Amino acid sequence: MTSPIRRLSLDEVLDEFFFSADKPSPDMVLRACEAHPEYREDILEFAALWSAYEASPEVPAADTVEVSEESVSRLQSYVLNQLHELDSGTSTSSQAEAARKAIESLAGKRLKQAAAAAGLGTSTLLLTKVLTKSIVDVPIKVLNDLAAHLDVALGGLQTCLGPELAGAKSYRSKAAPNASSRETWKAAVQSLSLSNEEKQRLLALQQVREGDS
Repeated sequence: MTSPIRRLSLDEVLDEFFFSADKPSPDMVLRACEAHPEYREDILEFAALWSAYEASPEVPAADTVEVSEESVSRLQSYVLNQLHELDSGTSTSSQAEAARKAIESLAGKRLKQAAAAAGLGTSTLLLTKVLTKSIVDVPIKVLNDLAAHLDVALGGLQTCLGPELAGAKSYRSKAAPNASSRETWKAAVQSLSLSNEEKQRLLALQQVREGDS
């Protein structure tokens, strides 16, 4: 039976951090915070104290080294900004991957249901053009409704749309458009074999702004 990996204590993490280099660097602090997110504040404080000590002249052992607030703030700001960028990047990547998987599951009945949920009626061809980014000005309402139907983030959906979806293994449409050709929403709607009333309804979707009902 495999023993579970023991979680390091704060003292062990700080010891490991201290003995990893002669003096702390922003990148070193960042790596430590990424490896042990539960101790981020403690690592930042320890690194600031260490940096202040390294920068100060030798003093009697009984004296206390005062930490520059500006130094602490600068170090914390750098590391926290880097961590925020990493967290944001991971979040965006995860959202795009979730959206891609949802899209690649569309086939047959599911594709028709997605088209209807996005307000496109029975036109899977129009949905296909949206998914492969063949239309340059897709109404935001269509994208919002599609994201809601697929239960994915709008940002993730927008990130993964593109011509490459036309070749996805699971995603299928009987009438996939030419991925290299791009057209306006109006042109795409007008090219469909639909009634004038339905075309007008689809064209009107472009007038609905984000946040409108």
